[in-house]
Amino acid sequence: MRNAGSTTLIEIISLLLLTITIGTISDHFTASALAVTTMYLGLTLWRRNGLYRWLEEGKKNEMLLSSDLWRDIVRRIELDRENAKRRDKALSEKLENLQHALSSLNIGIVLTDSMWSLTWWNSRCAELLGLKYPDDLDAYLFALLRSPALKSYVSAKQFDDPLIVDNFRNEQSSIEFFFGPVSSSGYIILVRDVTRFQKLNQMRSDFIANVSHELKTPLTVINGYLETLIDNELVEGVANKAITNAWSQGQRMNNIIQGLMMLSQLETSQSAELSTFSLDNVVDQAVQQAHLLKENLDKKQTLIDLSDSGPWEMIGSHNEIYSLLSNLLSNAIRYCPDGSSVNVSIASTESDMLVRVSDNGPGIPEAHIQRLTERFYRIDNSHASTTGGTGLGLSIAKHIVNRHDGELNISSHLGSGTVVECRFPANRINRPVNQNCSD
Repeated sequence: MRNAGSTTLIEIISLLLLTITIGTISDHFTASALAVTTMYLGLTLWRRNGLYRWLEEGKKNEMLLSSDLWRDIVRRIELDRENAKRRDKALSEKLENLQHALSSLNIGIVLTDSMWSLTWWNSRCAELLGLKYPDDLDAYLFALLRSPALKSYVSAKQFDDPLIVDNFRNEQSSIEFFFGPVSSSGYIILVRDVTRFQKLNQMRSDFIANVSHELKTPLTVINGYLETLIDNELVEGVANKAITNAWSQGQRMNNIIQGLMMLSQLETSQSAELSTFSLDNVVDQAVQQAHLLKENLDKKQTLIDLSDSGPWEMIGSHNEIYSLLSNLLSNAIRYCPDGSSVNVSIASTESDMLVRVSDNGPGIPEAHIQRLTERFYRIDNSHASTTGGTGLGLSIAKHIVNRHDGELNISSHLGSGTVVECRFPANRINRPVNQNCSD
């Protein structure tokens, strides 16, 4: 191909020479120039129209190729088309390979546009969701997947955690959905069959509940006999010390069983029947229980402070919220040295309510904070014998907060104490309008 500038210069020189030649012969240079210009303009328009027909219909005429300039333009367009075809072919091959790879995965993948219309899915997803190609192509996702839970989850646009829908297509199936936005073009949805995992979790919960229930009766009898021996001073010396220690460990085991039974109930049962109750009264009861605990642990110098800005009324389960506060206060008292301060406060904003239990104890290393709500997780296993804790308190607390549509957050630093914050949505609050809300 020639340089565009040189080709244009050649044509201009040719037109000038033609004009001079005709003008010399006819002795009318102006008329010759006008005639040559008009002829060249008409020829250019003709070639332009020929170029349009070639671009639209693929018909290339000889007149279009009679000029070096237009032949060069045509050649450049042809090269660009060939390059575009090669790029399109390469992209098509990559896309086809990617689709084959995604189709071989044992997890469903769905692509939708920004209006939730289906654009592509793999074979595993077709099996899990019952999608049919090409009938369901461009169909509205939620017209095919009729699940109120799924629709509510998408409307909230909170895709941090996956959604598990039980009894999705039949009573035995549980499907997990994980949503992720794809720039501004739509969404990608990962679909997984978690029926087996759900059944295993159910079996685990049932096993824990059944074992705890079966252990509770004989343990109660054993502890009863031990108490009888201790109270009636039927043994002395080393035997009395051994029986006392056995009774203490029996009480601890009984607390563990109670915690496991409560966890199992929270995990497997539906949300408790809602009622409106005085949160102030529940806090007072929990604080009174905490005072008894600190006396039993011989931590008489520990202070329990209540920042009350009530009255407060809450919509939820009275017993569960009491258990929540009792567990949080129990943890603070058990793991803080005598003389520490424990504070309970309640505050509200326009969007939520905050219940905080804080202390000025030794604090918790940051590496442990994310795992504190796991059952039986301990920072230091040696604490088990000194505090009498079961390692289940925060796990129970998290389940209770979640059942009340809330969120539990723990913040702590070594040497500066710990703050456990329970954040409940505003629809859980029922407060007299003549009271001012404070943050």
